[in-house]
Amino acid sequence: MRPVDRALLALLVVNGIVVGVLSVAFVYLRFGGIAIPVAAVLAGIVNAVLLWLAAAITDGPLRFLPLLAWLLVLVAGALPGPGGDLVLVPDGTLVLPTLGLLAIGAGVPFLLAWTRRLPDPDDR
Repeated sequence: MRPVDRALLALLVVNGIVVGVLSVAFVYLRFGGIAIPVAAVLAGIVNAVLLWLAAAITDGPLRFLPLLAWLLVLVAGALPGPGGDLVLVPDGTLVLPTLGLLAIGAGVPFLLAWTRRLPDPDDR
């Protein structure tokens, strides 16, 4: 892999971290008292785009690094902080938005990879 491709992949990983932080921050957003999974849908779309762009750079397992960075941010959000508080609550009434974020945010890129619709790096 060329140095330019490595730098682009590193930027995609940073984007995965940013998408993870934003999706954790807005996962419990409500409109008029109704929980709408806007963050989950946007995370799924952006993660699919990040996977698409990473697949255009490399064809190995490194193409999943932006999605792995996003998942690590979700895991970090579900761990208790110094005061025992949680950013991502995996129980109670907030379990559905949390599971929706995980299912949609990781499910859309998984379906994209599973159906083999990712580009080959040789096609660019």
